[in-house]
Amino acid sequence: MNRRQFTKYALVAGSFAPFFNTAIANESFEQRKIKAKTASDEAHKAFMAAEDVKMMGNEKIAMLLYPGFYAPDLINPQFIFSAMMGSEVYLVSPTEDLTPVDASGVSIVPTHTQSQCPDDLDILFIPGGATGTLKALKNEAFINFIKNKAATAKYITSVCTGSLLLGQAGLLKGKSATSHWSTLALLAQFGAIAVKKRVVWDGNIVTGGGVTAGLDFGLEIVAKLRGKKYAQAIQLQMEYAPEPPFSSGLPEQAPPFIRDNVKDMFEPLVLEIEKELQT
Repeated sequence: MNRRQFTKYALVAGSFAPFFNTAIANESFEQRKIKAKTASDEAHKAFMAAEDVKMMGNEKIAMLLYPGFYAPDLINPQFIFSAMMGSEVYLVSPTEDLTPVDASGVSIVPTHTQSQCPDDLDILFIPGGATGTLKALKNEAFINFIKNKAATAKYITSVCTGSLLLGQAGLLKGKSATSHWSTLALLAQFGAIAVKKRVVWDGNIVTGGGVTAGLDFGLEIVAKLRGKKYAQAIQLQMEYAPEPPFSSGLPEQAPPFIRDNVKDMFEPLVLEIEKELQT
């Protein structure tokens, strides 16, 4: 082969190089896909065979919406509950239509009306709020709906000031419960025992503290229903490893200036709620 022929063949071979490289890359990707699928299947089998893990279930979870509730109070545990394979989450409208509900600046679209909400619930959940909760305390039809669904629910639950609505429905008498720190003392007016903790269990009543406590609350319930390993897997999935930039998440941790002024900001709302509970 002379130099001219060699150059000709080299150029031809070079023109096919991208196709050969692509073929090799595709083959490598396909092999990786097969290995990844095999590893995924084996991981699912390992979890299903693990002690104290219930991989599949059919829990019915009703999360009640009302105008002015805090979206994170709902969304944090909703993400966790929805991660349970086989569970069904009902975002229940406060009315008999599926009009979006204002959640303090965020619109949440209900998935079911009140009449479509099952009676045999595994979890009845109430989110908290501020002025929205105050208005809900005065809504007799809404409070009666909570009371009726709680009568047959396996677990009756709340996050933040949602516990005040449970109290208004007469569900906290003699029960230990928690709430947002600003309204914790109000629980006594319902005959409840106020406990300053992130999550409080008393029989089938499970209450969480303010907003972010909904994550701890959700994981504890999953651990109860599906096992600790299942809850740990969800925690890893959502990368829940908090490292807050400041140590001011509780009144006793916050600098006095922050603590006193934030407390004073809440005071009008707390007084309005207190007044409502005394009428």
